[in-house]
Amino acid sequence: MDTFTTRQGSAFSEPPDILLADIAIRIQLSQTNYDKAVARYKALSYWIERDGSPLAGFVDLFYPQGSMAIRAVIASRVTNDEFDLDVVAQLDLPGGTAPEQVLDLLFLAIDGEPGSRYHGKVRRRTRCVTVEYADNMHIDVTPAVRRPGTLERESWIFHHRTETPTEPGLRCVANPYGFAEWFKDVTPLDHQFAEAFMARTAAYERSLLVEVAESEPVPPQEPVSRKSRAAIVLQLLKRWRNVQYMARSGRQPPSIMIAKLVAENANRTHNLSHELLHQARSMLSVFEQSQRNRSLVLLKNPVCDADVLTDRWPGSLPNQAIFIRDLQHLVTKSERLTAGCDLAEMQKIMAELFGETPTIDAFGDFNRRFGNDVRGGRSRHQRGIGRIVLPSAAAGAVSPSIACSTPKHTFYGGEKWWK
Repeated sequence: MDTFTTRQGSAFSEPPDILLADIAIRIQLSQTNYDKAVARYKALSYWIERDGSPLAGFVDLFYPQGSMAIRAVIASRVTNDEFDLDVVAQLDLPGGTAPEQVLDLLFLAIDGEPGSRYHGKVRRRTRCVTVEYADNMHIDVTPAVRRPGTLERESWIFHHRTETPTEPGLRCVANPYGFAEWFKDVTPLDHQFAEAFMARTAAYERSLLVEVAESEPVPPQEPVSRKSRAAIVLQLLKRWRNVQYMARSGRQPPSIMIAKLVAENANRTHNLSHELLHQARSMLSVFEQSQRNRSLVLLKNPVCDADVLTDRWPGSLPNQAIFIRDLQHLVTKSERLTAGCDLAEMQKIMAELFGETPTIDAFGDFNRRFGNDVRGGRSRHQRGIGRIVLPSAAAGAVSPSIACSTPKHTFYGGEKWWK
């Protein structure tokens, strides 16, 4: 559909919401890459359990965690389409197995023999083993051992630095599966919104496919783009975080921490721009309160009290203060977006928050479609006040009230878990 709204009505009827949605679409994991990740997860699971593997017969479950589990994956780098995906390999090993032994076993199981499919493409990290693919997709496999007598999939995960091999490792309690289920439960779909976002995503992905082939993939039964408003704002907040920390050294605020705060404050607005502002204000309030108390924010997994989500960040009050300043700036800019500003200022704000590449692309598409709608009589520009009147695709839908000055230029330059 080549108009600003969809058959679902006014879910995306105002410029800030349309543009935020289109930026989110451009930074998220596409359906094609999602399907590729699923296939790679399956292949990894079978490979780890192959005959001759040191873990043959020891893998109980293989399932996604983190952003992949809640369908909020975004490109992990600001400058390219690099995706870091997370999976848990639940292993049937004694709970007392040394952390370094667990991590080393998983590394050896995946790396395999010289000449085998993953050999030389695997890195042993502090808490996981990373498989690197030629197309900039990375899969981090975290080994876990089930804690008996606890909630479903609560496990020990393991921490050991290869840089200090003589230092003993650590066992940490975690339940990423429980967290993902909790997140989905407290951020249910607004079906009208979810369908509208899914339609926009499908249209964008079709436009990309046309550039390389005259065919479409078979529609999946459960599209990756079918998600809640909170999940989309989470993606935008993670992208904003990546942009802020791109040139900084040290750790950045963890995605799971942002996800918890978003989930706790979800379902209180009705569009993306106001949700972004609401979430930014809510997050800022949490951190400012801790800073006033001269304490570090402490957030825990709501289904596993021993699973501390802020165990490795912020680490210090100065680190926390930096993030607070970032949040204050985000709130200020989000207030401008919701108050109403012209498209030139809107583009500048969004490029600053989310990076130039997805912003310029989204605004270029917006500019082209607005021109088509004006020529077709579906939209109009009110002379003198610069107001954009967008089309209403559903009978009875309220016309958007936002006043946005139109620019005088274009923007083109500037388990096996699957069971």
